[in-house]
Amino acid sequence: MTQTHPLETLYSEELYNIRGKVLIVIAKPWSEIQESERTLLGKILGAVKLSLSSVQIINRAEFSVADFKTYQPSNIVAFGATLKNSTKMYEKIIMEGSAIVIADALDQLNDSRKKNLWLTLKQVFHS
Repeated sequence: MTQTHPLETLYSEELYNIRGKVLIVIAKPWSEIQESERTLLGKILGAVKLSLSSVQIINRAEFSVADFKTYQPSNIVAFGATLKNSTKMYEKIIMEGSAIVIADALDQLNDSRKKNLWLTLKQVFHS
């Protein structure tokens, strides 16, 4: 019987599978977000196994990935905010190592837009 070092079996590989930072960008200040919008955001995040407390929420009407370089996000989801130099919405955009999804403001998401958002979020978070 071969003997293994005790530390070789102490930690499983899954322990080190840490998800990258997720930034949520909203166009208006958090204090102006209605309770219904907060609930919707919580449900959207819950669908991809995240919560409001597990993401960073930033207020910007327009942004570039370079604006968030210090945060080193793996994913950026924007609601009502626009990405400089891009008009794509409800598509997975890869820039500077971050996956970005641009959607309408939370209060403007109808059933069709929610479906488009969900399809894109599945690509970003379940790939």
